[in-house]
Amino acid sequence: MSSSQFETQLEDIPLHSLYDLLRPITVPSNRARFNNWGRAYYSTPLAIFEPESEYQCKLILELARREQKIVRAVGVGHSPSDLACTSGYMVRLTKMNRLIQVDFEKRCALVEAGITLHDLHAELAKYNLAMINVGSISDQTLAGIVTTATHGSGIDYGVMSTNVRGLKLLLANGRTVMCSRTEQSDLFSATLCGLGATGIILEVLLDVEPAYRLREVQEPMMFEDVVKDLDRLTRSAQHVRFWWFPLVDQIVCSTADRTYDAPKPAGSWFWHTFLGHHFIQILLFLGRYLAFLNLWTQYLAFWLVSAKSMGIDEGHRIFNVDCRYPQFTSEWAIPASRTQACLYELRSWFQQEFSDPKGLRPHFPVEIRFSAADDIWLSPSNGQPTCWIGIVQYKPYGLNVPYRALFGNFEAILTRHQGRPHWAKAHKLRPDDLRRLYPQFDDFRHVLERVDPTGVFRNEYVQRHIYGQPIDSRVFKLRP
Repeated sequence: MSSSQFETQLEDIPLHSLYDLLRPITVPSNRARFNNWGRAYYSTPLAIFEPESEYQCKLILELARREQKIVRAVGVGHSPSDLACTSGYMVRLTKMNRLIQVDFEKRCALVEAGITLHDLHAELAKYNLAMINVGSISDQTLAGIVTTATHGSGIDYGVMSTNVRGLKLLLANGRTVMCSRTEQSDLFSATLCGLGATGIILEVLLDVEPAYRLREVQEPMMFEDVVKDLDRLTRSAQHVRFWWFPLVDQIVCSTADRTYDAPKPAGSWFWHTFLGHHFIQILLFLGRYLAFLNLWTQYLAFWLVSAKSMGIDEGHRIFNVDCRYPQFTSEWAIPASRTQACLYELRSWFQQEFSDPKGLRPHFPVEIRFSAADDIWLSPSNGQPTCWIGIVQYKPYGLNVPYRALFGNFEAILTRHQGRPHWAKAHKLRPDDLRRLYPQFDDFRHVLERVDPTGVFRNEYVQRHIYGQPIDSRVFKLRP
């Protein structure tokens, strides 16, 4: 059956029959509310669908076409922004989660895009395979990390979207297309960090490698020693990342390399779960009312990780860390060549805040990671080796904490160092700002206008940041 015949079939389905076909995959209305993982943004879509097949995704698009509604494809909603929020139809892809095929010779795997990374690790392990690089968490879906250029760490390793070899994409017109670097390459480049705006990613052809373990060494160092020797340290292992505790002026340096040694997990329940998680959360809660406690909490948190340690485990277990609590977070990418100057400026600002009895009291640690240059149109690593710097404000027991002034000052500093925001995280940049940062920003918009001329996939986030629509960034805030 040709594509045009299939489309005609969908168009011929009466509206009441379309509703009947979609009812089995529609989330009951009493659960049709979306909250992101950080509990900072929410939306109440017209309906939430949980399709299990390409055909069901096409039915949703057909309904949206007839009712002239927006469609937003989401995974688990881990983005700490309103990127996934919509007032239209929401398509939750987590039931499209199969590992379809493995090609050992080409070292790639064909995977449905709604699979979470946790599940993907388990499926690949059955074939003695693994993802090439992983970020600090594995809760997200594969499509989610692809469309936001999510990254791990390693100056010679690109953002995870660079490991994608091909995509199967459902376009706004209801047709499915395959794209890669050699087939519809402009659509491929636009979709790899496309914010879900080019279409619904159905399948991903992903580069993988033989399963491996990582040997990680964590060692505290003085801030000055790290920054002066930064170039050497960032290349001292395959995967290097830093956790900076500004109050104590020290950085925990993590270096990890592939190994065949036997597993030797690090950590203990008492130090890392009881004290490092539960007791710290109590102190963060009290710090909402007694600001000086945030300083003592940072001292304690650093003390818990201040001993040199070594651990060996499966790669993704070493890459992943405990995010601990819901949080507000801001992360920006700067040219790696600007890292030293940027860190010194951040340090001066932090010291001013700490010395002021009424100063801001940032939480901890500041996470510093790296990625290789790439050519993905909207990737924050486009055209340059990159340093990623991120800060958090934890929400103990889900309760709000001050963060706007802190993040505003942080982002102003990163902007002075040619910073580009992580797309999954809240930021204030608009088209004119983004056009200056991304040479192919207009190429991206031209692709959107070609494949989605009526804006089916343009939720409020895309309308605001890509098209400059005057949509308040707090429209989906949980507690404005």
